Amino acid sequence: MFRSTLLFLLCIVFSFSCQSDPVVEDNSEASISDVSPLLAPYFKTFKEKALEYDLVIDFSAVNVTAEIKSINEGSVAGSCTTNGHDIRHIVIDQAFWNQASHLIKEMVIFHELGHCVLGRGHKETSFPNGICQSIMRSGLGTCRDAYTSENRDYFIEELFLAGN
Repeated sequence: MFRSTLLFLLCIVFSFSCQSDPVVEDNSEASISDVSPLLAPYFKTFKEKALEYDLVIDFSAVNVTAEIKSINEGSVAGSCTTNGHDIRHIVIDQAFWNQASHLIKEMVIFHELGHCVLGRGHKETSFPNGICQSIMRSGLGTCRDAYTSENRDYFIEELFLAGN
C-alpha cells in the first residue's frame, strides 16, 4: 500500500517537474561565507543535491546567512526570516543542534533552505500511514517525520521537484 501510494506521488511530482525553476548562478566557492562553519557542510550538500535537479544555488547571491543560537519559541528547531533588504537569515536552535542526529540536522536545515532559497511554503499532507509527505511540514500538523537513510532520496526529490 505504501509503495503504491509512493509511486503515485512520484508520478504526480514528475508530471509537475517540467515547470521551470529559478536558477541562480554561482560565482564562487565563497558563497557560504556568511554561514556558521557547523552549518556549512549541510549547505554544501543542499547545493550539491540541487545540482542533481538542474538547480544552481548561490547562497551569496540570494543573501542567505545562517547561525546557531537559542530560539526561545517552544519546540522550534529552526527558522528562516527575511528583512526589508531581502536578506534571508536562518537560525538553528542551539539546544536542538546539541542533541540531534546528523540526518535530523540535515532535514531541518534543508527545510529552512526550502523556505529561504526555494521559496517553498509548508506542506501538511501525509501518507495513509501518518508519515509526512514532505520535509516542508510545519510541525503543527499530525503527521510523523520519517527522514531516514532509507527514504532520504524521496524527501530530497520532493523538496526540489514539488512546488506549492
